[in-house]
Amino acid sequence: MQPLLRVFAQGGILMLPMVLITLVLAGIVLRALWHLYVRGGSNAGAIQSCLDSLLFWGGFAVVIGVLGSAIGYHRVINAVIARGILNPRALWIGTAEGMVSTIAGLLVLMAAGAAWYLLRWQHLRNHHPVR
Repeated sequence: MQPLLRVFAQGGILMLPMVLITLVLAGIVLRALWHLYVRGGSNAGAIQSCLDSLLFWGGFAVVIGVLGSAIGYHRVINAVIARGILNPRALWIGTAEGMVSTIAGLLVLMAAGAAWYLLRWQHLRNHHPVR
């Protein structure tokens, strides 16, 4: 658990919206599952809305991640400007930390894309059964 918190802290302030987006995505998946299995897939509009939302919020997570990386790189560049040439190891550590939010955004998009694919497959299977 401790390494996970350390990585989260390295991602910067934009990791908080990343967590919120992940929670929103979990809610969307639950809503889609509710419509598919509890309600029998009868509300195609609600299911399509869930599918569209998955792609939107997954893509938005990547945008937030890239923005977090840009902020991290800006901080590293400012440190180099303020202190002159740093130890190259310190520079690469800062650069690696700048990638944390982008990696997190890509992982969120990957999970949202997988959920989208599986839910869409189930939705289409319910509406067009193979005979």
